[in-house]
Amino acid sequence: MAFLLLLLLHWPTRDSDSELKLAMAFALAPFPLSMVAALLARLPAWPVVGLVAPFAMLTVVFIQPDYDSWVPDGNLSLYLSIAVPAATGFMLTALLCALLFGKTAGSPAVDAAKGDTVV
Repeated sequence: MAFLLLLLLHWPTRDSDSELKLAMAFALAPFPLSMVAALLARLPAWPVVGLVAPFAMLTVVFIQPDYDSWVPDGNLSLYLSIAVPAATGFMLTALLCALLFGKTAGSPAVDAAKGDTVV
C-alpha cells in the first residue's frame, strides 16, 4: 500500500486542476487500498480494517518524528513520512481487530495438523 501511495505521489500533473484531482486521489486512496490488503490477508473483519486503517495512518502521520534530522536526503525523508504511517497504521489496525474479534485466519498447515478439513 505504501508503495502504491508513493507511486501516486509521482504521478505527472499538467495544471492546477489535475493537481487537485491528484491530491483528492492521494487522500482517498488508502481506503480501497487498505480494504484490498485486508481482504488479501484474509483478516477476520476485513471491512472494518479497511475503513479504520486510514484513520490510524493519519494518526501516525501526526505522531511520527521529523525524519529530516535523521536522513540527509529530502526525498527519502518524504518517502519515510508516507510509508511509515501506511505500514504502521495498517498493521496496528489489523492487530487490534484480530484481538477484538478473537480469531485469525488459519493457515492450511495448522488446520491440517489439527485434523480439520481444508476446503
